[in-house]
Amino acid sequence: MRKRGLAHLAILAGISTLPPLSIDMNLPAIPDIEATFGVARGQGSLTLSLFLLGFACAPLLGGPLSDRFGRKPVLMTALLLDTLAAFACTVHGSFHFLLLSRLIQGIASGVCILAPLAILRDTMTGPEARKQFSAIMFVGGVAPLAAPLLGGLILLYTGWSAIYAVQGLLGLSLFVLVALLVPESLPPDRRNTVGAAKLLGGYATIFRSPQFLGYALPQALGFGCLFSYIAGSPAFVLGEMHLSEQAYSLVFALTSFGVMVGAFLSGLVGRREIRVDRILAVSLGVMTLAAGSVFVLTWYHAPELPLLLPPLFLVMACFGVLQPNAMSEAVAPWGHMAGTASGAINSLQMLTGAGASALAPLLNTVWAPGKAMGLAMLCAALLASGLYVVFGRARRNRAQAPA
Repeated sequence: MRKRGLAHLAILAGISTLPPLSIDMNLPAIPDIEATFGVARGQGSLTLSLFLLGFACAPLLGGPLSDRFGRKPVLMTALLLDTLAAFACTVHGSFHFLLLSRLIQGIASGVCILAPLAILRDTMTGPEARKQFSAIMFVGGVAPLAAPLLGGLILLYTGWSAIYAVQGLLGLSLFVLVALLVPESLPPDRRNTVGAAKLLGGYATIFRSPQFLGYALPQALGFGCLFSYIAGSPAFVLGEMHLSEQAYSLVFALTSFGVMVGAFLSGLVGRREIRVDRILAVSLGVMTLAAGSVFVLTWYHAPELPLLLPPLFLVMACFGVLQPNAMSEAVAPWGHMAGTASGAINSLQMLTGAGASALAPLLNTVWAPGKAMGLAMLCAALLASGLYVVFGRARRNRAQAPA
């Protein structure tokens, strides 16, 4: 297979869909999972928390492993582990076994997601690389829209375990395709032999940097706001509002489309050479107002879907603007450590998402699902905006200080 052929690109794009499919196909099935194992309402979102926890930790290890041993063996190992974990999720043993399987699936997916960009970086540069990067990111952006619809469709005809069976079959198919058709892209003479101590030192330096934290923390908390909706919406829409799984899938796809709209707007604004700090300030401000609207509607008004959809869409769209700009600024100063910094910001983001999804069942023990979701979204958005203001002032003070 030609390294730059369409089939090669299709396989890499397919790998990029594994995490969003593993997260979002699961959402319509959460009430059924809770009923199967007899756990309290909201506990099903722990299947997201454990997946994201594994996903958050994996890049910190998976990236250096692929740099040292090559892309293909690490990718194939991760795909095989992802496949086995997905099939393990179909076993109706216990809720704790399901959570353990999801943790392992998250670790494997977190390693898999690094491979497409690394392989393209190994084999091409310039406009061609950017074009293929964009194609992979587009497919990865469409997957969250299709995933809940696919999950809802599966639930029409069979049980929730079939959702994980489909994920397992996808992982197995990609494993076979990679084994047969994808060549190793990193030759032995270009592999990195950096030791663990130096790698850990690099991460420590990054996480102590105010420049990194000033952009990474607001971005991660913005993701926490978004994921408070993702994790809280099944109990709210399916349980409290009593919509069908298929209707929920349509609602989730519609609001998730906001991320793509936001990313598109970010590209348009970027071409106008508007200062990044201004873009981030506006996106965080609008996100906080939108999250505040969700809070007011869920706490002081009978929840009505037509009223909730616009602010939920706005939250998603603001994150679509926030993410690329904040990540770019956080990674920009690191030069040769850009890969390490990218892994660090991705891990921080996913850890925040895991925390937000783990918070959902706790809040549901105190308040109704809609109120819990609205409160979590507002708190995350306020923290994101507050930290951005604090770190922004610190940056300005350092810039104005005499040399």
